[in-house]
Amino acid sequence: MGKEMNYTFHHDDGHGWLEVPYQDMLNLGVTLEDVSRFSYATIVNYRPTVFLEEDIDVAVFMLAAKRAGKSIEFKHVSEPGGSEIRTYPHNSKGKRFDDAELRMLFQACEIEGVFA
Repeated sequence: MGKEMNYTFHHDDGHGWLEVPYQDMLNLGVTLEDVSRFSYATIVNYRPTVFLEEDIDVAVFMLAAKRAGKSIEFKHVSEPGGSEIRTYPHNSKGKRFDDAELRMLFQACEIEGVFA
């Protein structure tokens, strides 16, 4: 995996997801247990792929990438109405984040300049 990582960010009228091959997540030490049940998982081009929900799970992934010295680039794909992603299986192994975990996650992202 090189320094720059390129992905597609899908969004419909109500929400958005970052499409990430599961192997890329594993390479950064992020598993399905580290993200919420609001992400989706399916097979894309014969590869297990996770669609990380935009509110929490993208931050988990981007923080891991930043800590590994990687930069994330993505193109936006608009899917007016409801995205097909909503029909994929939910991440059944996903965790529920409590308020303290969310505060710590977003503070770490701010301190480390994840969204700068």
